[in-house]
Amino acid sequence: MDAWLWILAAVLIVWAGVATLDRNGRLPEYVGTMGPLLTVHTKRGRALLNRIAAPKRAWRAWGNLGLGAALAVGVAMFAFLVVSALSIVQHPPTATSPVSQPRNVLVIPGVNDFLPLDVAPEIVLGLLIGMVVHEGGHGILCRVEDIDVASMGVVLLTIVPMGAFVEPDEESQREAARGSKARMFAAGVTNNFVLTALAFLLLFGPVAGSISVASGAAVGGAFAASPASQAGIGQGDRIVSVGNHSIANNSAFEETLANTATRRVPVELASGETTSVNRSLMVRAAPTDGPFASVSRNTTVTAVNGTPVYTRAGFADAVANRSLAALTLTNGTSGATTTVTGPIGALVVVQPDGPTAASTDLPTGEPLVITRLDGRRVTAYEDVSDALSDTEPGGTVSLTAYVNGTFVDRTVTLGTNPNADVGFLGVLGTYGTSGLSFTDFGVHLYEAQSYLAT
Repeated sequence: MDAWLWILAAVLIVWAGVATLDRNGRLPEYVGTMGPLLTVHTKRGRALLNRIAAPKRAWRAWGNLGLGAALAVGVAMFAFLVVSALSIVQHPPTATSPVSQPRNVLVIPGVNDFLPLDVAPEIVLGLLIGMVVHEGGHGILCRVEDIDVASMGVVLLTIVPMGAFVEPDEESQREAARGSKARMFAAGVTNNFVLTALAFLLLFGPVAGSISVASGAAVGGAFAASPASQAGIGQGDRIVSVGNHSIANNSAFEETLANTATRRVPVELASGETTSVNRSLMVRAAPTDGPFASVSRNTTVTAVNGTPVYTRAGFADAVANRSLAALTLTNGTSGATTTVTGPIGALVVVQPDGPTAASTDLPTGEPLVITRLDGRRVTAYEDVSDALSDTEPGGTVSLTAYVNGTFVDRTVTLGTNPNADVGFLGVLGTYGTSGLSFTDFGVHLYEAQSYLAT
């Protein structure tokens, strides 16, 4: 049975019992009912309010400040609602986001998509604290302005505290000056603003300062049919060891994998579980144009020119000295095997207003693959930046590119780079090897350190 059905049943049973007692006159005088809600009234605590309200001039100044803030916020919110309404009428939204769903407007754990049921106690406590601070402000300003307090109390949903209240004496409230009543009513909102500011200061101060990233590589998720997925590794896991190497963070995990030549690697998780991952070279990104446009995501590269490959490092070694290579691919769903031959380098498009277009006859607006640049072997687009790191604007570099099925050699006069003090080639590239990006493990890592820093 769903947990909310149990909760609803309990509320209805208690509500029926309270209603029966109320009809029979059995409820104590200090207990009131409002539908399924119970209000518990007390006159105790008024002496405490009097003591807190003793510095009346200071409280009146606070009330005036809060009244001004409340008026300013009220006008701003009204203007915001008017502008938002006009915008919606003029440009009706074509799709709704989860944030705008009605259930997500309610602060109800388990109903609101962003508030899980298991944090209900904390949310109820937070709401109760907010209500006590809010109503406490009304109570203090009542006594500051010599308005009597008839009673105070809490609001319960069955036995769950849902709020608090301060009940001013009606006759005393009517006799109070208009400014006194305005300050009294604005005090609750003012106190909530201060409470919110304190909560944010705590959150971004000592709370955030006390949080550190756990050691290991946090798994944000595993790709379908990937080596990690097949080994039972998934979202929420934290990898603390690969082989005989301890993993301190995400970077250490990537570095360890890159330096491990063996296909099968033992992996230890933070839970204490150990497993073995049989690595394979899975395509995670593929170009929509160019020599390898026929390659699909999630296919597996099993060989380069007939040489078996299982890891990214093995693939890099296999293509290091091959400007043209035949990739054997296996479809993970059907198991069908195909071979695709193409150039190995950086997939780029020459920009029509760039230095390469100005100093060579290379075609613009269509993909080509650079295999050598400034005397260096290029096996991926990332190598282009390395090759240009020692160049200057106005200098020349040699370039070998695969264009329309043929390797051609050209010399490019470099331009001025708008973002760095090096030569500018004037091409737009796709990251990876000829536009292909691979994973040999099959997880995307959760960037905990980056999120914490943000």
